[in-house]
Amino acid sequence: MQKKQPFVTTIVIILLTITLTIGCVQKSTIIVPMRDGVNLVTDVYIKSGNNTPHGSIIIRTPYNKNGPISLIGNIWAQQGWPVIIQDMRGRYASEGEDTVFRNAHTDGPDTLEWIGEQSWSNGKVASFGGSALGICQYFMAGANPPELTCQYIQVASPNLYKHAIYQGGQFRYQLIYIWLKKQGSLHVLSELHERENYSLEFWTNVSLEDNWQDINVPAIHIGGWYDCFAQGTIDGFSGYQYQGGVGATGKSKLIMGPWIHGGSKSKQQGQLVYPENCKDTFSEDLFWEMVKEYTMDQPGSYEDWPAVYYYVMGDVDSKNAPGNEWRSADKWPLSCTYSQWFFHENGVLSTNIPSDYDLLTYMYDPSDPVPTIGGQILNIQAGPYDQRSIENRSDVLIFTSEELIEPYEATGPIKARLYVSSDCPDTDFTVKLTDVYPDGRSMLITDGILRMRNRNGVDHWEFMEPGDIYEVEIDLWSSSYIWNTGHRIRVAVSSSNYPRFLNNPNTKDPMAKNTTLNIAQNTLYLDSERPSCVILPEINQKEVNDKMDINQFKDKSGFLRNILKYKISKFLQKFSLIDEKITDPFVPFDHEIR
Repeated sequence: MQKKQPFVTTIVIILLTITLTIGCVQKSTIIVPMRDGVNLVTDVYIKSGNNTPHGSIIIRTPYNKNGPISLIGNIWAQQGWPVIIQDMRGRYASEGEDTVFRNAHTDGPDTLEWIGEQSWSNGKVASFGGSALGICQYFMAGANPPELTCQYIQVASPNLYKHAIYQGGQFRYQLIYIWLKKQGSLHVLSELHERENYSLEFWTNVSLEDNWQDINVPAIHIGGWYDCFAQGTIDGFSGYQYQGGVGATGKSKLIMGPWIHGGSKSKQQGQLVYPENCKDTFSEDLFWEMVKEYTMDQPGSYEDWPAVYYYVMGDVDSKNAPGNEWRSADKWPLSCTYSQWFFHENGVLSTNIPSDYDLLTYMYDPSDPVPTIGGQILNIQAGPYDQRSIENRSDVLIFTSEELIEPYEATGPIKARLYVSSDCPDTDFTVKLTDVYPDGRSMLITDGILRMRNRNGVDHWEFMEPGDIYEVEIDLWSSSYIWNTGHRIRVAVSSSNYPRFLNNPNTKDPMAKNTTLNIAQNTLYLDSERPSCVILPEINQKEVNDKMDINQFKDKSGFLRNILKYKISKFLQKFSLIDEKITDPFVPFDHEIR
């Protein structure tokens, strides 16, 4: 019962607030027609007696407009902001077929046009939301709607193919299959499998890669290093900031914390507990500065905030360890030295170029994949988890540095360059990066995968020839981390990470049409001519001078809002994660081994 007390307290505070404000807010349910005749049901929250045209805030959701998100409508409207909350196409009260974001690029702008025509609107609209509520914001902005003025986008992706569905060419099974299942949207799965190769003809509606220049609004992009869309948040910021139209270029902000999906208000991330300063206590203050400026033309401090605000993770056991602090930058990625850490025959990870070592070979059996333990995932345990229980498998190759004699920082994009071969026409290669604590724990930092048939592009297949050696690059996305003195850097190479990724059957068959599987003999090369390595964005500790005090940017206005926003965020967080575990390997074909 003691554990439930904070949650009960949160509910009491929220219900008390609604009771005090409900008479001040008028809620209207409106049918908003889309260009194809489909009607989307929309709730409009307006402060009673407020007839003056005002900047407004739109939230589009697939999770039910009448759910916990309605609390935001009541509270923000009481503060004088018209709030529009809409069930997306085919979801809950709205008509049409659930196309899972494929109509966001038209439904969003159509709704904005309707808002601009209302008497309570001044024609300027901000958008707000995270995860699915953030993804639809990206595609809405890509249509360049004139009513949209700014955005607050949390833990989302501007390219569903690249970040959400087919990372490294491989299907993100745990994220996509389980999410679609929970939404009752598995009807789109066959279509996704049929389009497993990228083409603008199919994927353009859910990608901004071909039209960054059409975006003309500033946005706050918020993500976490352990979030399932971590790189999507960074790529979204970069697209707006450096490739966007005149209204977007140079006007966006990036905030990256040490968080899992939905974990920005917690110190606990995976198996690690970070200091109190890791929590997001400031991004909504930045949001209000932006909204006031861009929807109400009120001067503020939005431009004074740094362009990039990132949390450098570190040793959580030592209070004096470097890291575990916020820093700022005026661009991303940072200036750094890309250092190669080479794999050696004896399991050593070193910056020394390897000698002529023998190759390393292992057997990868798709019916016995390496199980996922933590990482940038959703629906199961996410974040930094100890990897030791799977590092002793025969199909996992481990390379570990000597104990560090001084702290080592890597901040930015992380890659692995592998020289590999296989006796099968297709297979996967996975790479994990961990921090080995003095007590032996191997704590996951980030990981990546490559489906070999997509090694030269996700728009076509190139199968492997037995015995041929291939140089490939595996994207481990980005991170910011300091290994403390006495810790060690570790890299693990394998060919599966299930259920985070679908286990490759090692055949030529398309993803949903396998009838057999092969056990692959996969080989990693690490001699002087084929020096496999991980490439880390090294930061010189002596040059670090960009620590930030978030309190200097605090918005002191809106006393009620500032008290409530933390409690509301914690309340909504309890509805954002799904605890569904999968224990049996998913092999969509018969277990016939040839």
